[in-house]
Amino acid sequence: MRVLGFFLASMLMGSAASSTAEEPVRTVTLYEGHATMEIPRDWHDISEESLEFYSLRSAETSGGRVAEIYQYGFRPGDPEMDFAVPQILIQIRESGRLPYRQFLHLPTLDEMHEEGDERLADRAGPLLRGIELEAAVFDRRRFAIHLTNTLDLAFEGRVSVTTVSFLTERGLFTLHCYAAADQAPLMAPIFDRAIGSVRFDNELRYTPRFGDRWPPRPSTVAYGAAALVAVILVLSLIRSRRRRS
Repeated sequence: MRVLGFFLASMLMGSAASSTAEEPVRTVTLYEGHATMEIPRDWHDISEESLEFYSLRSAETSGGRVAEIYQYGFRPGDPEMDFAVPQILIQIRESGRLPYRQFLHLPTLDEMHEEGDERLADRAGPLLRGIELEAAVFDRRRFAIHLTNTLDLAFEGRVSVTTVSFLTERGLFTLHCYAAADQAPLMAPIFDRAIGSVRFDNELRYTPRFGDRWPPRPSTVAYGAAALVAVILVLSLIRSRRRRS
């Protein structure tokens, strides 16, 4: 049954990859009406049962240490099928509003690789054999963190993952876009269109605040202190000249 499932998944993946970003789309409403997104019209909603299975599978992958929870999912194939690519999974974390300052200077790839190597032991298991971190970018315009990596999965092989986490007034709204590594370039326009179409209502849309930039970076404190000292010196000099005159 598993072999048949993966065979069907590969067929569906091939047909989906041949489509373009210009194909007809449909708008889906998410997050109790607070968010919308466009997906290809022929993509189906992944059932709640399958999403729950993914959570169990993530726990199995990490030996019970990590369990990811997904609220929505979409793919072109059978929505009841086991994990299959391509697909988009959506994860909502209401962990509270996050100040965007902490994402303005993300770790370098070398630092990400070092940290990834340390954490791989917590996530590796009979299904996950390796992770390759490739990029991390913060989109200041949309307040979103973009991550790309490649997973080496025991059954699916090499899978490319584009993860985009939008900051919201409640926490994070994350899209995980999965594609077979060799099909990733063909799927990229479809994923990019879906990511670019994400919209939030006024209640959920992230609104930057002055406090998001506080406390400032140490260098900013130093520059600010130097500027303040310079201003004080200039004012002292002006007052001293006035007294002499």
